[in-house]
Amino acid sequence: MDLIHPHSADAVATALSEASRDGARVLLVGGRTQMGRGNPAEVDAELWTTLLDRVIAYEPDEMIAVAEAGVRVGELRRVLAEGGQEWPVDADDEATVGGVVAAGADSVRQLGVGLLRDTVVEVEAATGDGRRIRSGARVVKNVTGFDLHRLLTGSLGTLACLTQIAVKVRPLPRATCTLVTTEGGLELGRRLLDEVQGLVSVLAEPDHVRLRLEGWPREVEAQTAAVKAIAAAEVDDGPFPPPVFPQAAVVVEAGVVPSKLPDLLDGAGGFRALMGVGTAWVPFDDPDGLTLFRARATDLGGVAPAVRGPGGLGEAPVAAVDVQRRVKAAFDPAGILAPGRGWTT
Repeated sequence: MDLIHPHSADAVATALSEASRDGARVLLVGGRTQMGRGNPAEVDAELWTTLLDRVIAYEPDEMIAVAEAGVRVGELRRVLAEGGQEWPVDADDEATVGGVVAAGADSVRQLGVGLLRDTVVEVEAATGDGRRIRSGARVVKNVTGFDLHRLLTGSLGTLACLTQIAVKVRPLPRATCTLVTTEGGLELGRRLLDEVQGLVSVLAEPDHVRLRLEGWPREVEAQTAAVKAIAAAEVDDGPFPPPVFPQAAVVVEAGVVPSKLPDLLDGAGGFRALMGVGTAWVPFDDPDGLTLFRARATDLGGVAPAVRGPGGLGEAPVAAVDVQRRVKAAFDPAGILAPGRGWTT
């Protein structure tokens, strides 16, 4: 397999133009931390973005950071922390900014920090046939033009190669705390979400609920007291979020309407559910169990793609298939970018 390591956006565009001309299938690679998302794709070459590794601009007063796609998340975290700010993502330090955006990997703190796509205000990219494009603007409020940067967020590298991204950042919280209850379950998780105001994350598992508190010190103190008035809980000094079922061979990231989480997870031996959002991570060791779970998710109007191990996206029906195929053809006419990795690509 060929390995392509471009040093610039122009070199990315040239490499993709040549691949499109030759019909060479290409997988876009960053830090390889999100490669479990999507279907497997048979390719002839990998194009690595890791040499596009410059933080282009960052002014704390503007609350916007501009980075090339190959910048490691850990490096961006370090730069932003010096300004007392953060880009609210959960990715590993070795992940790349472009890889996180392409994967559409929302933070489990989204109750407080919002969705990943809402932090992406501008992107520069190269299409499958080597055209350089730009979408958005380096301002917090922008309503001009088509939101192609939102379209590319979560596209799994099937439409274009991100080369540069401008993201909206936020102040680091003055105080943080993670609490873990001694009992668990969805019912307790729902009660805590409903009765304790301002929680940025409520992660329910069968035997405990993990809660993330962030804000001003007095705010966090008040939330801590409110949690402990409902359930016994202790402070957890470990990383947040903790790894998701690290020993499991397959983990799916299911999504349904939040009210349907109990039906989705009924009988599941293990799960981690993000209350108020409708996302749940479930481990599997046997293919039959995964198939039955996916069928249930589909019946409930949801999806259950794998994010680790074999399994891919599954067979759930996809909305507006013809539209998605036309979008793919517009960005990648020769179909060289990770063919088959996306729902309709």
